[in-house]
Amino acid sequence: MRPLPGVIARIDWTTVWSLGNGRSDLRSCLLARPEDALRQGADAVLTYMVVGTGDDDFEIKEIARTAEVARECERVGIPLIVESLARGKNVADYTDAKWLNLHTRMAVELGADAIKTDYTGDPESMRAVVRGCPIPILVLGGSRLASDRDALAIVRGAVEAGAAGVFFGRNVFQSDNIKAFLQQARAVLDGSSVPVRQ
Repeated sequence: MRPLPGVIARIDWTTVWSLGNGRSDLRSCLLARPEDALRQGADAVLTYMVVGTGDDDFEIKEIARTAEVARECERVGIPLIVESLARGKNVADYTDAKWLNLHTRMAVELGADAIKTDYTGDPESMRAVVRGCPIPILVLGGSRLASDRDALAIVRGAVEAGAAGVFFGRNVFQSDNIKAFLQQARAVLDGSSVPVRQ
């Protein structure tokens, strides 16, 4: 019998995804505590930490909230994955390695056990980010890409860069053939060579 996949509980919410839609006020809040997630059977918790917004008050609260969650995770014994991102008016290119190095370092220093973050766009620059981070980095999938081939290119780049893996949502669920995509992504992660279908 195969073991069930681990459960990762997202315990916060943010308005950062509304930026650019006429919205300039930024907010984030906790929806649950690490203890709640653990009690419900979660194996880890996930929380955002966004920098580069140009809103000092928002970012101070982001950092304080991340530190608070990290201390609570340590107390109750559940791993913390921080989704560290650069977004907002101070960020011309959120995939720039300078931004990734900054916010991944911040997440480590605050107490993250693993990081979910953007892909720089190429294995070489991503490799420098991964090597500079003492904890595992998981590359996020982001918005649905044009094709499965494009999504698999990110998986391949993440593997070449030495990332611990990927953290995909829409690029799996919106695939035309979820099973085939997952098989191909797994093969890339395992270092196998499989033909990539469209």
